[in-house]
Amino acid sequence: MKNTITQHLKNKKFYLIGIGGAGMMGIAELLNNLGFSVRGSDINESSTIKRLRKLKIKIFIGHNPKNINPNDIIIYSNAIKKTNTELNFARLKNMTVLSRMEILSELMRLKYGISVTGSHGKTTTTSLLSHILYKNKLDPTYLIGGKLKTDDPHVKLGNSNYLITETDESDPRFTILKPHLIILTNLDKEHLENYSNSYKNLEASMKQFINSLPFYGQAFINGDDSNSLKLLKYINRETFTYGFKTNNQLRACDVTYSKQTMKFNFTYNNKIYSVSTNLLGKHNIYNILAAISVGIHLEIDIEKIVKYVSNFYGASRRFDLYKATINKKAITIIDDYGHHPTEIECTINTIKDIFPSKKITMVYQPHRYSRTKATWKSLTSVLKDVNNILILPTYSAGEKRNIYDSTFLYKKLKNKNKIILKSLNNIIDQINKNLDDESVLLLQGAGDIKNIINQIKTRDYN
Repeated sequence: MKNTITQHLKNKKFYLIGIGGAGMMGIAELLNNLGFSVRGSDINESSTIKRLRKLKIKIFIGHNPKNINPNDIIIYSNAIKKTNTELNFARLKNMTVLSRMEILSELMRLKYGISVTGSHGKTTTTSLLSHILYKNKLDPTYLIGGKLKTDDPHVKLGNSNYLITETDESDPRFTILKPHLIILTNLDKEHLENYSNSYKNLEASMKQFINSLPFYGQAFINGDDSNSLKLLKYINRETFTYGFKTNNQLRACDVTYSKQTMKFNFTYNNKIYSVSTNLLGKHNIYNILAAISVGIHLEIDIEKIVKYVSNFYGASRRFDLYKATINKKAITIIDDYGHHPTEIECTINTIKDIFPSKKITMVYQPHRYSRTKATWKSLTSVLKDVNNILILPTYSAGEKRNIYDSTFLYKKLKNKNKIILKSLNNIIDQINKNLDDESVLLLQGAGDIKNIINQIKTRDYN
């Protein structure tokens, strides 16, 4: 890849607007690993920016046209508004301006592309599939949209022809990607604000994406997900389904839990295989089945795939399990990134499966006012069985505040034991008041809530 790109781009330099975003960070690292000059800007300091600075990437805090050089190739994230001063300047000067999806499309065009898309489970599935190929010495290039629990990089420039990417359907431009294989984890009414608030538009984009596969390509689809299954009759490419239902080509069964692991069997071609994994929850079985399906397609020995799955620890803040002592109370803590009702329900159900006798005390941070507006009915239904719930201020992710905030959600919740908090200040004291030795503490959300775990002295559950 490097020689081909270098030949065409020579001394070009890249400037990324919104470089600290999860997806943009991956592009920045990959371009940097390819040997190109990379700079960028973002509005706030963050852990991702600190990581990029360690790679000697220059980053400006705040957007200013003076940061841009005349020969820069501009790349911008989907989160960047049309009114952005740097973006407008670049367009006014007729500079080369590319969206994140456009640059990713160019990179994919030079490789055997494998796209992992869907509403939920993308990060875990992408990282597991990358792990399987890497352990099998296929040395893929990969871009994962989240931090891994191990020290393994979430972006890697490999020497093989494989490129594995997490493809975020929140950006409607994802249809310009031209992979050879596609995993569709599931399809939910998520990110509809980018599709004129129409699920049909999202569905149409996904149909277009899958049908853009080459005639020899293949789509791997969650056969238990009703929304994904509806697409099958519109897809004119080869498909492969996985799930628990008997009509799937790869089928899971016989799930059991221990404190730290999950075991299940799967059948393929009338043979039964057993899997032991550090990933917990039924939703992770779907992620594992998706990765196994592609591994089989790439002719990796199934027994080896099973082995690789067993030594994979997953992405950070995806059902991270800790034990801690808070005021002499021995507490089990689950730290989870999920912020959509479907994801939250999966987390709660997994806790009930593993700890059926324990109460759940949840600290929850709503994510975006638009998401609360679109999902509050589902949210209140999912959260109704939580024993105690502490609600943090909404993480806006750049949105302007409106009535669909934490207070709105608090009023809609039917939970008897509910508390609304103004900030993270004194959060440990608030948690302590609502905990006992029979509780599981669930930290749920994608905003500032990630900092709570750092306030609690923990030791790894393992």
